[in-house]
Amino acid sequence: MVTLLVTGGLALLQLSVGWIRGYVLAIAAMVFMYLPLEVLHKKGIDPADFGIHRRDFLRALKNALLVSVIVFPAYSVGFHVWQTSWLNRDLKPAELRLDHWPLEIQDPPKARQLSEGEVRVYSVDDEFRLRWKLPPGQKFEAHVSSEDDITPTVGRPSRVDKSGSLSYERGSHGQVGFRVSGPNIELGIKAGGDRLPAERLRLGTTLSRADEMPYKADRNYWWIINLLLVQFLLVALPEELFYRGYLQSRLDQVFAGEERTVMGVSVNLKSILITSALFAIGHIITIPSPARLAVFFPSLVFGWMRKATGGIVAPLIFHAICNLFVEFASLLYG
Repeated sequence: MVTLLVTGGLALLQLSVGWIRGYVLAIAAMVFMYLPLEVLHKKGIDPADFGIHRRDFLRALKNALLVSVIVFPAYSVGFHVWQTSWLNRDLKPAELRLDHWPLEIQDPPKARQLSEGEVRVYSVDDEFRLRWKLPPGQKFEAHVSSEDDITPTVGRPSRVDKSGSLSYERGSHGQVGFRVSGPNIELGIKAGGDRLPAERLRLGTTLSRADEMPYKADRNYWWIINLLLVQFLLVALPEELFYRGYLQSRLDQVFAGEERTVMGVSVNLKSILITSALFAIGHIITIPSPARLAVFFPSLVFGWMRKATGGIVAPLIFHAICNLFVEFASLLYG
């Protein structure tokens, strides 16, 4: 219950407390790891008794890979149906692109309201959005350039140069959008006729401050390394330590004697079901979307793997692989 409250509290605070936006995932990860380990320490319990250990790592790795081979063919079909029928997206493998814009500029900010004098820029796939709110009467000017053509998506540009670059002249507040297919972008902004100070340009979901004006960004592949580290160390590890390590083991004690054999493994169905339900609730608290409740089903597999291997390493690896599959497979649809 404490972890759910903390997670929900962080999700709300990031809407209004600036510095939390950039660290919310790390803070949540520390909470999920610290609380159960602290409880076990105070009770004098070895974490290994709750499956929190690295024993038989190779066996756990083989188990995770075997389950992946078995599960992912059917999962891929379900994922395709979800993308095409539910989200109305088309499979477009020819448009797959693995070089992305820098992490600092990706995704919309959580806080919707702009402060006066603030300008925001963020990217979603290849599309950029530029939003601003200047003091009344101030004129907004922006010049966008890239090595390749830039296509307007929201708002008509005031001028299109022969090189393909765009210029916008607008009033004190508004937004424009444009699609950039090239490998780089340069964005110059003026407010009230003067160059906008770099620190007033806020980037991406965290609203971090730009370091220079004009702002320049290049596509790169570093996001893949970041994604791997985040999914294994800040998502799968803390969640499996808490849910499958501490919570499921604790519930096994509460419902002792009610085990059933599932695919050759003795499991406590009540423990796995309750753990999976709380796992799903924790996900929808952070991002209130009904689709987030679907994590209940892979959580059942994580719980079974915890009992099958005697530890959290196998479900941890499989958990991260599932998340990585979704991230990369989503790139095939548009």
